[in-house]
Parts: sequence; C-alpha cells; structure tokens
Amino acid sequence: MSALIFGSSWCSACPEELLQISGLYSKWKEQGVEVVFVSLDTDAEVFKKFVDRFPFISISDYKKWESPAVKNYHIFETPTIFLLDKNRKIILRPNDAKQLDSWIDFYLIKGNQ
Repeated sequence: MSALIFGSSWCSACPEELLQISGLYSKWKEQGVEVVFVSLDTDAEVFKKFVDRFPFISISDYKKWESPAVKNYHIFETPTIFLLDKNRKIILRPNDAKQLDSWIDFYLIKGNQ
C-alpha cells in the first residue's frame, strides 16, 4: 500500500499537510505503507530545499501542470492525496492527512492488504 501526494512548495496548504504526513510516516512505514510525494515545482533548488525536511520519497520532473503524472492522475489542485493498494489501484482520495491515517488504520486492521 502507498500514499501518493501531489503538491508543491508554492501551495499554501501543502507544507502543513506534508508535515502532518511526516509525523505519521514512521508509523505507516512500520505497517508497510510507503509515501511518495510528487512535486509540481519547476525549480530544482526550490524543490530540494522544500523536500529536504521530509523523510519519504519526493520526486519532481519540474513540468508543473504539464507533468505526465499530473495528467494521468487528473490533478487540478494541490495538495491532492491518494491511497493506493498493493496493485496501485486507487482505494481512496482522502481530504487530508488525518483522514488518510484513519483509512490506513482501517484498511490494515481489516486485513485488506
């Protein structure tokens, strides 16, 4: 299972959400959940400085809204969060880190891995 987050350094709500996710990351990682942050940033230095504080995988192709990943997932706002099962099928599009945490707990407790 994995959490996929789309966001950027220029998104006003992203830093708070990503810090909350950072706080939950070790708990999720112990349960086999990986977090991948896909940034819409266009400047490599800004991106690196922004994600330096996060413990999870962070990537950017510096194409902003033109990124194939952004287009494939139909992203039109940031942050956008998805919970994916082990086959990368979208299970949920939670509103925030708190809802994501609740669903990860529910999904793992129910044994739906």
